[in-house]
Amino acid sequence: MTIINQFVTLTSHLVFIGLSYHMLISLFDWAKLIKNPIENTGKLKLFLLFISIALGYLVSSFILSVLAFGQNMASSIS
Repeated sequence: MTIINQFVTLTSHLVFIGLSYHMLISLFDWAKLIKNPIENTGKLKLFLLFISIALGYLVSSFILSVLAFGQNMASSIS
């Protein structure tokens, strides 16, 4: 059972990291916000990757905590 939980946790983290990265890339026109967009493209993508990892991990942890809370409530009622 722990292997399934670990797989679900890893999958959830990766999905939310990917979603947040896609959202950050497509939501703003980052070229307007930085100087020399041609030279700083790699740095900007790396920065957005780090931000999306942090944001995706936080959202995934929140969702997994809510699911664990629901499971604990359901098991305590029955």
